[in-house]
Amino acid sequence: MKKLLLILLCLPLIGFGQDNLSLDDEIKDSFNEVRWGNDIDLALNLASISNKIIMIEFMAEWCPPCKKMEKETFSNESVVRKLNKFILVKIDIDEQKAVAEAYNGSAKKYGGTGVPNILFLDKEKNKVCHIVGFHNADQLITVMDSVLIRR
Repeated sequence: MKKLLLILLCLPLIGFGQDNLSLDDEIKDSFNEVRWGNDIDLALNLASISNKIIMIEFMAEWCPPCKKMEKETFSNESVVRKLNKFILVKIDIDEQKAVAEAYNGSAKKYGGTGVPNILFLDKEKNKVCHIVGFHNADQLITVMDSVLIRR
């Protein structure tokens, strides 16, 4: 009887331990998530405070290379860790036409054409780097490393 009572008293503790493991996993997952904004003005304000580089991805839902980057590149753990060193903005050139036009959605203003393209800006809107087309995880990490070194 004492053993049964002891087991019943310990069950809540076992349950709490499992919840804590779940919470730990959720905290880990939140650090491995990519959180994109869609407001360049807000990103510029954040950049002036944090002195981080802004990374703007111009993309479109109908764009196969954009979807491939989303699925393969932006889900890579190493890429996700590196992305957290930037202020991230994602601009759908169809849904945010005014913003896309202001920055020439295909980034022609900065010397490129087509989507996907990624533009790195400093807090003063100066172009730090610009890449066009699909980039796998290793290629994007190399670009991000070079941007972080230039800063």
